[in-house]
Amino acid sequence: MARLPPQVLVVFDEAYYEFVEEMPDTLRYMRDGRNVVTLRTFSKIHGLASLRIGYGIARPELIEVMHKTRQPFNVNGVGQVGALAALADEEHQRETKELTDRGRAFFEKEFAAMKLRFVPSVANFVLVNVGDGLAVFRALLQRKVIVRAMKGYNLPEWVRITIGTMDQNRKCVEALRRVLGS
Repeated sequence: MARLPPQVLVVFDEAYYEFVEEMPDTLRYMRDGRNVVTLRTFSKIHGLASLRIGYGIARPELIEVMHKTRQPFNVNGVGQVGALAALADEEHQRETKELTDRGRAFFEKEFAAMKLRFVPSVANFVLVNVGDGLAVFRALLQRKVIVRAMKGYNLPEWVRITIGTMDQNRKCVEALRRVLGS
């Protein structure tokens, strides 16, 4: 940030903000008058992905410019009500983070036991190298386990596994063991 010219607009994507223990204070740049927009979503820890709702934080002048280009009625009433309820439900956020932390630790332990490379994460998913990501994706899908093949992200050997309940996590690991063992 110190090396960027002041006229450059910087956008921080903080979709996983609530999962990070010590998140950097990106809002300080906005408070300092920089051209910064910080984006957050209700899709992750709040579980409202289907409502397509989030928000941006920026200086009033930047928000005014963005309002000129946004579509009218871009957030529906159900999304707004859901977002307000989610903000107030701190217990749900805490429980979701705890569930996610336990699930992530479980996956990382299991991947290490299977001698699979993975990228340590703080979010609600783990990126794991399975050799042929697309083939593993398809084989898991046949077992009713949905992961994301990362070939489209130029990571053909990897899949992204979202953390679920412990029952779902165990089912995923068991299916992955079968797929990789065959």
